[in-house]
Amino acid sequence: MKLKKKYGDFRHYSSGKVREVFYDELSDRIVVVTTDRVSAFDERVGSIPDKGKILTGISSFWSLWVDFDSTIPYKTAFLASNAAFYKEGNLYIDIPEGFDEDPKLDGRVTYMVNLDMFPIECIVRGHITGSAWKLYEKGEREICGVKLPDGLKNGDPFPDGPIFTPTTKATSGHDENITFEEMVKIISKNYMGDLDTAETIKKYCLDLYKRAYDFAHDKGLIIADTKFELGLNIDGEIIFGDEILTPDSSRFWDASKFEPGKEQPSFDKQIIRDYIAKNKNEAIPRSVIQKTRQRYIDCYEKLVGQAWPK
Repeated sequence: MKLKKKYGDFRHYSSGKVREVFYDELSDRIVVVTTDRVSAFDERVGSIPDKGKILTGISSFWSLWVDFDSTIPYKTAFLASNAAFYKEGNLYIDIPEGFDEDPKLDGRVTYMVNLDMFPIECIVRGHITGSAWKLYEKGEREICGVKLPDGLKNGDPFPDGPIFTPTTKATSGHDENITFEEMVKIISKNYMGDLDTAETIKKYCLDLYKRAYDFAHDKGLIIADTKFELGLNIDGEIIFGDEILTPDSSRFWDASKFEPGKEQPSFDKQIIRDYIAKNKNEAIPRSVIQKTRQRYIDCYEKLVGQAWPK
């Protein structure tokens, strides 16, 4: 996807593995364009048709759910979006001038408050799986300072409820697990907070995960774990930034097929990861790409409650 360097007052600011960020200095706002790019093992490996639109729709859906629920004591950086479900429900919200004129950006744009981001990946785990399970299999009984009991099976929910397991936010290479105490030190060094700040971040992340878990479970999905990123707005408030609760930042399972003791099929790019792991240096077949696309669509349709536009 070829993008312009400037849309209206917004100039291109940075490129990620999946997203392109544009920034307007005068308004101190950002626009995020989500592409169809897909990464695996820290490398871009191709693209999945409509993936960017699906991610934009899911993240925007959750953001509205958070921001309009008066019982939730925190907010997201979300301002507006041209996500598909807005149009379907006649709730389309205008985005900054320029972005609505490029048909390539249809359904991919999120307008957001610019935040001073904390240099922490805030991971909440409700079930033991992924990297946590690999450590547990090796005999580890502690992750990020949280002690784990013996006898857990792959996919089991943690007996005392979800756990908060922060990591560093690496600009290159892999993120590293850290304890909550190490998280406090990192936040303090970056002038943005102290113990109270760290405890608030942890509280917000655990609370949002639990709320989202219950919401998704009612839709037939299990959110096994998720990653949040937070920052400070201009008023010094702690706000959720970046995407939230998408198949790229969370592990979604089919609740009706959940069976502890084995790997659970997830609604994300795991199909592509598995193929690359077994077939290194080979092009990803169209059938694998289509299966992955359908998994993203299935997740969208279950959560949003709308059929994906044909």
